[in-house]
Amino acid sequence: MGWSFRWVSAGRSSFNLDYGVSFSEEDAKAGAKYNYDKPARAGEFPGTSIFARKDGKIFHTYSTYARGLDKLNGAYHYMDLLPSGRNEDGLSFTQAWVRRHDEYAG
Repeated sequence: MGWSFRWVSAGRSSFNLDYGVSFSEEDAKAGAKYNYDKPARAGEFPGTSIFARKDGKIFHTYSTYARGLDKLNGAYHYMDLLPSGRNEDGLSFTQAWVRRHDEYAG
């Protein structure tokens, strides 16, 4: 995308598994939960975790998932004003309409 700042990735680590936003088939079959109360399906799900560093130690201070992320995406506030809202009725899961920048038809 041409960004010039340093990105940090959870790829090739257990971070997403540890913080409950990635689930294997085995996790899902074993009854894992996403957002503390929803049955997990195998795959990746949205979530944000906040950390603070104090005296050289790292502390996990906050996590939010699913609809808790809405306040971080201003586009949702505009979509919620539309007559059909986010138009998620009938989708296999909320946000099934979201695509990565290179997945939209041109």
